Amino acid sequence: MKIKHYIITGALVLSSLTNYAQNNTVNTNVKIAGNCGMCKKTIENAGASAQAKVEWNEDNQTATIAYDGKKTSLDAVLKSIAGAGYDNEKYLAAEDTYAKLHACCQYERNLAPPASDSPQDASIEPVASVDNISNTSNFQKIYDQYFLLKDALVAADSKQAAGLANDLADAIAKIQTADLTKAEQDVWKTKTTSLKATVKSLQQAKDISKQREAFALLSEDVYSLSKNSKPSSSVYYQKCPMFNKGKGATWLSRHKEIKNPYYGAQMLTCGSTIQAL
Repeated sequence: MKIKHYIITGALVLSSLTNYAQNNTVNTNVKIAGNCGMCKKTIENAGASAQAKVEWNEDNQTATIAYDGKKTSLDAVLKSIAGAGYDNEKYLAAEDTYAKLHACCQYERNLAPPASDSPQDASIEPVASVDNISNTSNFQKIYDQYFLLKDALVAADSKQAAGLANDLADAIAKIQTADLTKAEQDVWKTKTTSLKATVKSLQQAKDISKQREAFALLSEDVYSLSKNSKPSSSVYYQKCPMFNKGKGATWLSRHKEIKNPYYGAQMLTCGSTIQAL
């Protein structure tokens, strides 16, 4: 009976400790700059070294961070990530640390440190406010869906592209003209009809080749939107000279590295950047 009593008591203590640890867990989402899968690994490892679980999403440049508030802090986690070379909402990586990143990991730097007379850690530079990152466009949900669609075409995933075309149609349908700025209203009036028609073509496309043809038209319209309403992160206007029987076609990307959505793995790096937005 005593043994049974000890086992039950031990189980209760363990359960209490587990619940206590869970009660201390803090979950948050933070913008962290980066480019690729290598960046993802480094960012997440830097978070782990600060006793946090970090899951970084390359597509939206956002990390989900979970940590025990009794063991570490968000400040410590972000400082560790900046120390590894990655700018975030609170800290910028030092120039020499950034320069040591692999070429494919050297993301476009958009953040600027605030003026300050106080001494700072040499490996990081603080950011004054989350507002420094971007002024969110009213078309941002369209941009987000567009980039996901582009990635699906790079991967030649026709089924995923079809589903994302539906999501893009929803994002377009939810735009409220009254919420737009004057510049956004002007471009929206000229592009909304062609946008809806092109997305409909994407939804009806039966194979990857037809999806890519429609995507070429979509890219021109999204480019027009982006010139009048800047996306939340750096965007690169890129071109494949061979698509459409040598007439060429353009697309937008969050990354400098060329990943051709018109040919995918067949000619993944075919193309060049013609403008940085």
